[in-house]
Amino acid sequence: MSMYAYYDPDADVAWLPTGDAGTVVSEEVEWGLIDHDEATDKVVAVEIWRASERLPKAILDALPRPGNGRDAAA
Repeated sequence: MSMYAYYDPDADVAWLPTGDAGTVVSEEVEWGLIDHDEATDKVVAVEIWRASERLPKAILDALPRPGNGRDAAA
């Protein structure tokens, strides 16, 4: 699982990891996805849909774009 946060302006999605997981289970909520570690149920990432409507522009501007010199499979 990629362990860096990013914002994709084309999809208007922000992805914010919070930890590592072996197997991830995603829970869909009104604003996006919450990823849980299957074994511990610990939250390991959140994906925020329509991020430009939900997060401050300063945060989105500070996040890198996907694939911005980082290996997304890392």
